[in-house]
Amino acid sequence: MKSEATILILQDRSIGLESLHDDLRRVQLFTFFTYAANRKELRAYLKRRKPDAVLFVQRYFEMTFDNVLHEVRNSGISIPVIPILPSGQEIEGMEFVRRGAQDYLLETELQRLAPTIYLALRDRKVGHKSEHYNANRNGEASNDLIAFEPAMPRKPNQPTESLIDNLIDIVTVLDMVGNITYESPSVTAQLGYSQEELIGRSAFSLVHPLDIARVMPVFMLAVASPGTPHSARFRFKHKNGTWRTLESVGKAVAEKDTGRRIVVISRDITNEANHGRLDSRVTIGNSEAQFMAVVEGLGEGLLITDTADKILYANKQMGELTGYDVAEMLGKFSYKLFLPEEAWQIYMLQKEKWLLGNREEYEISIARKDKTPICTHVTISPYRSTDGHIIGTLAAFIDITNRKHAEEEVQRTFKHLRAAKERAEDMNRLKTSFLQNISHEIRTPMNSILGFASLLNESLEESPSPAIRKFAEYASTIETSGKRLLETINGIIDLSGVESNTVTLTPHMLSLEHEVLRIVRIIDPQIREKGLEINIESLKHVTAYADSHYLGRVLLNLIGNAVKFTKKGMVQILIDQEDSKDAHSPEFATIKIVDTGIGISEEFLPHIFEEFHQESNGLAREYEGTGVGLRISKRLLELMGGSIAVESKRGVGSCFTITLPMNSIPIPIEEYSMA
Repeated sequence: MKSEATILILQDRSIGLESLHDDLRRVQLFTFFTYAANRKELRAYLKRRKPDAVLFVQRYFEMTFDNVLHEVRNSGISIPVIPILPSGQEIEGMEFVRRGAQDYLLETELQRLAPTIYLALRDRKVGHKSEHYNANRNGEASNDLIAFEPAMPRKPNQPTESLIDNLIDIVTVLDMVGNITYESPSVTAQLGYSQEELIGRSAFSLVHPLDIARVMPVFMLAVASPGTPHSARFRFKHKNGTWRTLESVGKAVAEKDTGRRIVVISRDITNEANHGRLDSRVTIGNSEAQFMAVVEGLGEGLLITDTADKILYANKQMGELTGYDVAEMLGKFSYKLFLPEEAWQIYMLQKEKWLLGNREEYEISIARKDKTPICTHVTISPYRSTDGHIIGTLAAFIDITNRKHAEEEVQRTFKHLRAAKERAEDMNRLKTSFLQNISHEIRTPMNSILGFASLLNESLEESPSPAIRKFAEYASTIETSGKRLLETINGIIDLSGVESNTVTLTPHMLSLEHEVLRIVRIIDPQIREKGLEINIESLKHVTAYADSHYLGRVLLNLIGNAVKFTKKGMVQILIDQEDSKDAHSPEFATIKIVDTGIGISEEFLPHIFEEFHQESNGLAREYEGTGVGLRISKRLLELMGGSIAVESKRGVGSCFTITLPMNSIPIPIEEYSMA
């Protein structure tokens, strides 16, 4: 049987394609090569003859692919055009296929030329009588470009099928994608399955996963080389779950009605000796089975592909992840199966890294069988043969869709919170600016009111008329109320300053005894008016690093509160230092302000340093104040590197302790007492 074809090669020099004659003969294809070196020769040839296929060598021909395709189509014939491209131009090759090429080849993979031409001619429906036609056994001309011997008939009761039924070996017929269309009765005795259990099932789904990478190329070679037998040895799953080693021989045949099929004859050689010992594959079978049990039990989806990216193995987790049956994935291009077309070019660029031996990790979106996208984290490593050569890639996929959705939700929430925080900060700045502006606006006329009230009070008190001197009390009330209002305004300004971090400190070394005495003298009139006793005790001359003005504000507030909330008894101020146990830790000065006043309830104590909080509220409250003094004191101390703490018991009294960074000079004990 001979099959002849004319191949027109478009190139301006020889690249040795004639050496492929032997490869083409192995697929029962006898070719005649002819050449065209430029556009003129191409047009002249197409006018005289009609080739069966065109090979367009892009590197060595002056025309573009589109122009070549245009010339061929204008000649009035429909024949396959196959471009041959330089290495690394897979993306351009796929684009040519989209634009009308039958297939494409790279200059580094010309070993695929024979099966590529064969498949191109097989798929072509001949629309004209070939100049090189086939001859059938009777010498009659045939319109089929390639003729095959008829396959083994499968009609019941015919002698051939009767012979098959009595064979000990297993006879299997596969379609072009590996699905079982016929199984001989001997399969039951050999592998435990009934014929009905296997027909319609993918044969690859029962091949040992570690052997698929070896069996798949043999199957594809058999498809591409009809009539030529090919053999393979592999493990096949018995119905009882064990692995049996089969030795199989198969070849592609054609039937007039049903098209091409792969006929495979298999024999179970699991228990046969190989040169006096069992097949090494059987010997290591149990350990590999244990290994595969681990692989199949992984939470990751695994893919093994060859260098052309065809899937040779997929575990069940990959099937669950993508929605495909494992058998559906085998032999398919992974990038075409899982990626959108616009991502193919990027994929091909990354593929070069894997095939150079690099291990890469990515987050990538792939499509399930139902076209829904899922986010995956994929680790891709080179897959090597036993001799160390890279023969493909191993990819491990983890579904991170839920994690990505959670991260996106966290990001959205974070953006909302950040926007809310920024809005709150803007509102706080506006509030601070408003308080500062309005406070200054009120304080300016208030100073005038206080000044004139004081002058009026002095003038009225000097009047000889008792009636007029009575109005001096009104002026005094105006002055007292104005001072209280001014104190409130100053407190608001101080609060807005510390909250907006606009306070400017000028710290230096201070004597705490002198600072305390200075403040005590300021409030001495209130102390004497209430008849209280105040004691100041210092065990050492203690200095601290602080701002005199703002420390005075803190002490005035705390000592003033102690006097205000103490009806009888005493106020005691203790100045000391805390020696550090760690030589590298700073020392702190402490000032304790202890009173025997009304104290603070346990419930209110956690809120004592919050602004505008007072234990007694409303119009009936006994003590005056805005509730911002302690908040201001706490913030000022923190700005100076210090702190404040409080201990109190309702009805017993309170103790406020402030700390400041200090330097101390030991001197004799001093004591100041004021009654």
